[in-house]
Amino acid sequence: MAHFPQPTRTRSPRVRVPDPESVNFNLGEIQVPAKLHKLSLTGGLVEFEAQVGEVSLAEVVLNTASGPISALVEFLQAPTKGVRRARPFRFIALDDRDYERLNATLLAMRRQGLEE
Repeated sequence: MAHFPQPTRTRSPRVRVPDPESVNFNLGEIQVPAKLHKLSLTGGLVEFEAQVGEVSLAEVVLNTASGPISALVEFLQAPTKGVRRARPFRFIALDDRDYERLNATLLAMRRQGLEE
């Protein structure tokens, strides 16, 4: 069964990725590389190697110590300050196994002291 994260008023704890991980977003017909900087149960922050324009939805596979996590993501409005190629995203849909892997990965990262 698929997991569809719902927005809440409580901010999900974020972890910083100590050595930004390379990820590829599937934007229709093209794969676009990026670096993952932050991650949470609801989304994260990536920095694209080049400007990607106004993209709203993408597929991504995150390779973690708990296993690969496949998800559909929605890109949010780019921040007005900081790195211009940085884009926050939120998870739209994950398989139950992927959600469990994401949760396990975040727990392990918090134990390592990477929580913001």
